[in-house]
Amino acid sequence: MKRRGGCTSRYHRRAQTSIEALFITAILLTGILIAIPPYLNENRMTSAVVYVRNSASNACAYLNTGVVVNGSEYTPVNRIIEADNYTYGGFQVSGISSIESADRITVNVRIVYTGSELPGRSIQGNITAFIKNDLVSSTNVNVDNGKLYLNGKELEINVSVVRR
Repeated sequence: MKRRGGCTSRYHRRAQTSIEALFITAILLTGILIAIPPYLNENRMTSAVVYVRNSASNACAYLNTGVVVNGSEYTPVNRIIEADNYTYGGFQVSGISSIESADRITVNVRIVYTGSELPGRSIQGNITAFIKNDLVSSTNVNVDNGKLYLNGKELEINVSVVRR
């Protein structure tokens, strides 16, 4: 006579193994859910800084050529080159910092230049406009109601330009 208990214990072992596998999977998924959000937030902040630094460097490189290129994306920096007192400026990004709050990333860029004195307010505004346009056209930064957003967080850019 066959015993039915052997058959039942085989199914019992399979069920136990399945439950253990589900438990281990649940632990792994919980660990992933805990670890990923901080990484993504750090990644967003790093992306914002890199994007703004690259756009600011592009603005400096363009201004250092001193050549006006016809294109709407260059209009803000063309105004600087076309200024009456513009000379080769030796523009360069000298510093960048960032601050993150719950709903905003603020990136501060410092640009220094040599050469003749240029009006500070207009040069800062023109370089800021170029950076914003460049970010929207070449990265995943979006504009909504005149504000920049990176992955759902507002991105604020502050540019200071100082003559050396």
